[in-house]
Amino acid sequence: MTCCFPSKGRAQEWLRAQDSHAWARFQPESWKSVRVSHSLLDSTGKVTSEVITLTTTELNEASRNQYTLSVESTVKIGEQRVNQSKQRIKRDINAKGEGFSDVVKADTIKIGDYEMPVEVFTVEYSTKKGKRVSKVYISRETMPSVLRRETAFTNKKGEIEYKTTSNVVEYGLTKEVLGKQVQVSRVVTVHEQNGTKIRTDELFCGDVPGGIIAQEITQTNLEDVVTAKTVLSLLDYGIGSSATIRGKDKDESDKQ
Repeated sequence: MTCCFPSKGRAQEWLRAQDSHAWARFQPESWKSVRVSHSLLDSTGKVTSEVITLTTTELNEASRNQYTLSVESTVKIGEQRVNQSKQRIKRDINAKGEGFSDVVKADTIKIGDYEMPVEVFTVEYSTKKGKRVSKVYISRETMPSVLRRETAFTNKKGEIEYKTTSNVVEYGLTKEVLGKQVQVSRVVTVHEQNGTKIRTDELFCGDVPGGIIAQEITQTNLEDVVTAKTVLSLLDYGIGSSATIRGKDKDESDKQ
């Protein structure tokens, strides 16, 4: 999914430091391979089409202010490979993003048995079409560092065109990932716009480059019927230059 990004762009305003960034906190040459299945469904829930993307993302370099990724992707429809691409992506890391409020509110978020102190920021970003306002709850002690985010975009008429809420709903879970026991968090994000809803349910692991190790995205229409589903699964990963990227010489991912 990273391969959809342009080669260079504005950083997300709430990604504020290298050591809390899902990619930039790792050593160069760290990498992750994933399989993404995107399906369209009819009104009965039957899959009408499916596209599979196999992607390997590698961290080329990272500093306090920027990081660079290389992304290699293969798109498959059935058994046929229809597209292969390579991209180099450069991103900024904000120390204090555009629109961040100067006033920081201290608060506490409770997730299960855990109570986390957070700093609460507001982020305002204006365009010709309207204004987007986000309320962001950031922890200095956890990964992911953003424990909650509430975003709304209001047009020039004062109407809310979309809203997004994202919450870490479970923290400190133990899960086996590729034969290793790791700590993960579950993050649920809901985006509502024009009567449709996109729900993202994912597992985040701070020990894996890029963070996300599993993800399911469901899209529903005005009648609350699921029309599309995207499922991401982790194939493999490595930390630093000592790790060999599977699939460079032999396509292991085709066996998944």
